[in-house]
Amino acid sequence: MSEAITRLNAALEGRYAIERELGEGGMATVDLAEDMRLTPHQQEDTR
Repeated sequence: MSEAITRLNAALEGRYAIERELGEGGMATVDLAEDMRLTPHQQEDTR
């Protein structure tokens, strides 16, 4: 896991779990994250 993802996970602990980087370019990076506050049922509805 990259250092940036490790730092993001520490900063967002309990709210989001960063899974992996999807892409980057220009001045942005896009990461795939799981919302930890959603129940498993709510997570299924968003996929």
